[in-house]
Amino acid sequence: MHHKSDEDIQIKRLIIQSLVSILLVVGLVFALAFFFREPLVSYSANFVNQFGALGLFFGMLLSDSLPAFVPPDAFLVFAIGGNMSALETILSMSVGSILGGSLAYLIGKYLIPKFKFGRLFVLKFEDQLLPYMRKYGFWAVVIAALTPVPYSWMAYTVGTFRMTYLKFFLGSLFRFVRMSVYYFAIYFGWVTGT
Repeated sequence: MHHKSDEDIQIKRLIIQSLVSILLVVGLVFALAFFFREPLVSYSANFVNQFGALGLFFGMLLSDSLPAFVPPDAFLVFAIGGNMSALETILSMSVGSILGGSLAYLIGKYLIPKFKFGRLFVLKFEDQLLPYMRKYGFWAVVIAALTPVPYSWMAYTVGTFRMTYLKFFLGSLFRFVRMSVYYFAIYFGWVTGT
């Protein structure tokens, strides 16, 4: 029973971290919209006009296949500031994210084990991510897809430790939920910052 209590505490902590993360993003976007609206609208409009949904797709593909590229929230700000539709934004970013995560999964499964540097790199983050994978399995991917737990790192980890791709992919579908929630949270921060 004590073990269950520890798991409940970890889940509650992740939920709290997620909510705090959303609130921080809303606050940051509010401040950006309030203090830097003109340049941000100009930059966002340029981004949307030049790259559109394809730019969001490839941005997320890179973001979720490479470690520490650009957080998804930056692309959401560009899309909202550039007046892209919610549906187009959420779809292009979610699909790009899932494909980027799939690429990270494949790198974890096939490339990382072949190179000493790759194995050492994963082991550096293994202590943080592997316990989630062992405890929650499929749900570890869902947690990474929805919360501040780095999705790309989880993809590398579950690939390296041979989770089936189907489980990984099904958990990754929760990126649609994450993109939707953050889209509307950022949108709220954007419109209230005027």
